[in-house]
Amino acid sequence: MRTLLQLVLAVLLAVASPPAQESKPTDLSPEQALDELRSKRDDADLALPEQASKAGTDAAARGLASLYDQIRTIAMRRAFVRALSLLAEQQDAAAAACEKLANIAANTAEDEVRDPAVVGLGRSAQFGKGLLKQIVDSRVDDHVRELALDQHKKLADAGDDAWYRELWNLEGKQKKAADGTIQPPEFPGIRLAAFQRLAPALGEEELVETLRREALSKIRRAALRAMSDRGLPKTGEMAAWMLERVDLPGPDRAEAAKILIDRDGPKAVATFLALAKKRDVTPEDLRFSMATLIADLRDDATEKKVGKLVGKGKEHEKAFALVAASRIKDPKVQAAIRKSVDDKEEEVRRAAARVIARNGDQDAVPELRKLLQKPKSPQDRALAIETLGALSQGSSKWLDELVGFVKDADRQVRNQALLQIAASKTKSLLPVLVDSLAHDDASTRGIAVDGLLQLRISACVGPLVDRIAKENGRLKNEIEAALWRLTAQPWGDDAKAWQAWWVTAKADFRCVTEDEFDKAARAKEQKRQAQRTVSTSKFFGIQVESTRVTFVIDVSGSMLEPMYGRMVNDQRATRIEVAKQELSLAVSNLPDNAWFNILSFSSGVQPWREGAMSKGTKADRDEAQIWISRLGAAGGTNLYDSLQKAFLDPDVDTIFVMSDGEPTVGQQIDPFRIREDVVSWNQNRKVVIHTIAIGGSLEILEWIAKDSGGRHRHLR
Repeated sequence: MRTLLQLVLAVLLAVASPPAQESKPTDLSPEQALDELRSKRDDADLALPEQASKAGTDAAARGLASLYDQIRTIAMRRAFVRALSLLAEQQDAAAAACEKLANIAANTAEDEVRDPAVVGLGRSAQFGKGLLKQIVDSRVDDHVRELALDQHKKLADAGDDAWYRELWNLEGKQKKAADGTIQPPEFPGIRLAAFQRLAPALGEEELVETLRREALSKIRRAALRAMSDRGLPKTGEMAAWMLERVDLPGPDRAEAAKILIDRDGPKAVATFLALAKKRDVTPEDLRFSMATLIADLRDDATEKKVGKLVGKGKEHEKAFALVAASRIKDPKVQAAIRKSVDDKEEEVRRAAARVIARNGDQDAVPELRKLLQKPKSPQDRALAIETLGALSQGSSKWLDELVGFVKDADRQVRNQALLQIAASKTKSLLPVLVDSLAHDDASTRGIAVDGLLQLRISACVGPLVDRIAKENGRLKNEIEAALWRLTAQPWGDDAKAWQAWWVTAKADFRCVTEDEFDKAARAKEQKRQAQRTVSTSKFFGIQVESTRVTFVIDVSGSMLEPMYGRMVNDQRATRIEVAKQELSLAVSNLPDNAWFNILSFSSGVQPWREGAMSKGTKADRDEAQIWISRLGAAGGTNLYDSLQKAFLDPDVDTIFVMSDGEPTVGQQIDPFRIREDVVSWNQNRKVVIHTIAIGGSLEILEWIAKDSGGRHRHLR
C-alpha cells in the first residue's frame, strides 16, 4: 500500500518526466510499419496499422489480417479495424480486407471492435455488400445483423428488393433453417429496416395492405407516413381508419391524428373531441397528442368550443381540455385553468400545473401557493415547487426560499428544491450543495454532485474529493465522473490518490477548459482500450455498475416460450430459463459491497426480500440463488405494480427490468400512463433504469430506459 507521500511524489514525477523520444509512425514506410507491428504487437504505436494500410495492396491487407489474431488490446484491435476499413476501399486489397472484417464482425464479443468492422464492410460495394448480406442471414447477435442491414441499405439497388421483401415478410411466412427447423419470427428491427428500404417504391395498394395486415406498430406508422409524404389519394381515408381502430396502440393512432389535422385542419377537431371522451378506448397518449394538436391549431372557432370545456367532465376529460385550451388568451379560460390546480383529481392538477408553467402564467402563483400549503396528495408540494420555480425564472427571492425546502424531510420536496438550486448555477449557494453531499438520502447526494459539476468552480473540487472516499457503487462513479470532468485528472475511484493530488494542486487550481478536457479524454480512452478486459457483473450484456440495485423479472406465462439462439442441454432454452441464468450470474458477480433485491412479477409482484435491500453477503447470495432456481412462469404481465414496488425502496439507484410482453394486468396497463408515472416517481430520484425486451417490440421498455438515462436491449 502506497503512503500519501509516495502518491504525491508519483504525481510530481509523472508531471516532470519527459516522454521517451521515438521515431514517428509517419516516418516509416508501410512495409516498415507492418514489420514493427509484427515485432511489438500491442505495444506498438496505434498509428502504425493505418500507416501500413497506405500500401493499398493485397499483401498489406493479408498481413494486417494475419497479425490481427495476435492482438489482445481493444485499442490496437480498433486500430487494425480502421486500417482494414481503409483497405476495403482499395481495389487490390478489398477482398482480403473485407474477408477479415466479416470474420471480426461475426466472431468478436466487444461492440467497440465488432461494430466498426461492420461499418467497414459498408465501404466496399464490390465485396462488402455480399458479406453484409451473409451477416444479416446468419445467426449472429441481432444487434450486429441490424447494423449490417443498415450498411447494406447504403449499397443496395433494385436487384436487392426481393431479399428485402423476404426480410420484411408482410405475409408472416414461416422460414426454415438449413437444418430444416422452423426459424422464429424475424427480429423487429430487421423487419422495420427492410420496410423502410422498400417504402419509397411501394405502390399505394401495397401500403394500404401494409396498414391492414402489418403486426409491428413501427412499420404501420412508417407506412402511413410514407403515404402522407407522397400525398397519396387514400392517405386521409387510411388515417381516419387507423385513428378509429381501438385495438391499435396509442402511438399508431396519434400518428394518424397528426396526419388528419395536417390535411383537414379544424374539420378533424370534432372527431378528436368525441374520442377524448371515451376513456376505455382512447389511451392517454392519444388524448394528449390530440389535445396538443388542437392547441397548436390556433383556430378561433375551435378555441371558443374548447374553452367552454375547461373544468368540466370526468377526470380524463378535464385533463384533455386543459391541454387543448392551453394557448387560449381569454381571461375566463385562463382563470379556469388556474382554478384546476385545486381540482380533487391528481391527473387534473398535474395537467394544469404543466400548462401554467409552459405559459409562464404569473397570475397562477396564489393558487400554487395554496397547493404548496395545503396539498391534496404527497406529490403536490413538489409539483407546486416545480411550477413556481418555472415561473420565478431563478429570482434571488425564490432561490432563498428554496434553501429552506432543501432541509425538508420529504424527499420529493427536498430534491426538487435542490434540483432548481443546482440548475441556477448560483455560486453563493455552494454551501447548500456541499451540505447536501452529506445527506442521509443517496438521491439527494446525487443531485448535489450534479449541482457541483454544473457550478464548475474550483471550490467544488475539495468537497467532492472528500466525499468520494465515503461513497460506493453508482454514486461513487458519479463523483469520479464529476471530478474527472472538472480536473481531467486520471485517479478514477482511488480516493487516496485524489486526496494526495489535491494536497499539492488546490493552492492554484483552476477547472480545465473544454479543449484541455477533450485532449485528456482522448488519452484516457486510448489507455482504457489498451487494457485487458476484466470480469464484471452484467445482466443481459448490460454492466451492473451500482451497489444499490434491484432486478425486476417477468415470470408471466409467455416466459415459457423458447428463446432464439439460447440452448440448454442441446435444447432451445425457454425465456424463463435464460432469465434465471442471467440473473444468477449477475448476482454472483456483484461487488462485495453491493446491496440488492429481486422482484418477480406476473399477475402479481413477489419480492425476494420484502422491504429494504439485502447486503450481498455470501449467505444472502446463496439464499438468492435458491430463490432464483425456484422461479416458475405463469399468469399475466403486471409491469406497473412491479416498478412501483421497486421505487418504494428508498435506497435503490439502479433498476434492471426484463419483460417479454405488453402490460396486461395491474393498476395501470396503459403504456403512456406507466411511462408518465415512472417519470413522476423518478423526477427527484434520478434512478437509472435499464430494460431488456424479449420477443416483441415493447416500446414502453424503450421509453422507460430513455427517460432515465438507461440502456435498452431487445432480444428474440
